[in-house]
Amino acid sequence: MTIEENFVFPVYIYKNVLDEIKRVCKKEKLEVFGYLIGNIYKWNKKNYIVIEEQLFIIGAVHSDKYSTSQIEGTAGKYEKKFQKLKRRKNNEELRIVGWWHSHPGFSCFLSRTDLHTQEFFFPESYQVALVVDPIRDKLEFFTLNASSKEKYKNLSYATIKP
Repeated sequence: MTIEENFVFPVYIYKNVLDEIKRVCKKEKLEVFGYLIGNIYKWNKKNYIVIEEQLFIIGAVHSDKYSTSQIEGTAGKYEKKFQKLKRRKNNEELRIVGWWHSHPGFSCFLSRTDLHTQEFFFPESYQVALVVDPIRDKLEFFTLNASSKEKYKNLSYATIKP
């Protein structure tokens, strides 16, 4: 792939964060869920996000019981953990820039439930969904796109080595 001189990826993620998400997804047998933490930046009139951290709570969501209401029920746990992370990093500017979850063996796409989750909990234009299929060793970033048939679109990304 050739990249033009002033190209800006819509998503940048620290390699260690991506590696941790992939490790958790490989370890867990069921679908798992977490938050993507970072910030929004602008360069050459283009917005992009940098994902600096992720939050995962063991047992927060299990695929055999998975529903949007279950995510809502765990939101308070994530909010407490997020506030602790901001204090530990001494960075009140950090924000939730999206979410990640696994599709073990299902490939990478947003299901109807995933779309509902994105629309309800992560509706901002900068918020993304990362889907990881640990069995096929694939991952993709998505965002909402009302004009497409699927109602979402893939996003390109780049990793940052710390």
